[in-house]
Amino acid sequence: QRSLASKGYLETITWSFTDSKVDNQFSKGEKEISIYNPISTDLNVLRRSIFSNLAIHLKKNQDRGYEELSIFEIGPTFFGKNPGEQQTVLGGLKSGKVNKKSWLDKERNIDVFDIKSDVIQTLLELGIEQKDLFVTDNTKNSYHPGRSGSITLKSEKGPHLAYFGEIHPGIIKDLDFKDPNIFGFEIFLKNIHEPNKKLRQSK
Repeated sequence: QRSLASKGYLETITWSFTDSKVDNQFSKGEKEISIYNPISTDLNVLRRSIFSNLAIHLKKNQDRGYEELSIFEIGPTFFGKNPGEQQTVLGGLKSGKVNKKSWLDKERNIDVFDIKSDVIQTLLELGIEQKDLFVTDNTKNSYHPGRSGSITLKSEKGPHLAYFGEIHPGIIKDLDFKDPNIFGFEIFLKNIHEPNKKLRQSK
């Protein structure tokens, strides 16, 4: 939480339930986990992606005129209905431009290198060494295939640490975002060991 807050991200806390229409955008091909007696029709499934609720709230903020936004959430995502069929994921979305309010630097759209830098810096602050980060262009359906990547530990077959990249243009179009320039990341906390307290630098 501190690591992402220091990079300008705001923490959101949402339900583990979400809207199936949004969840299906981020979880193509995976089995939907329906709730028998949902509180409302827009909270009718357990989320399979951390992006489902983040995307809903990013869109709500964009519709109210907040286009430069960085939000994150730490919470469970589900891959089955039985106890234990879930994992804790740290996910974030970032949209809009950089340097919009700066008189010194020219404003520009956020790009894949901004989100990659945030992810790598966060992993370093979680105690993983730079030399152990193995970055590839392996990606999944919810990301733009040419502007996204994956980070594993030490080798391509090592434990999966993170995905990062531009959200797929098809999803942006289907969810009708006001500002289409949206990037995201997912960090899989189960594959990151508790860092040794002595490794942490105090600044």
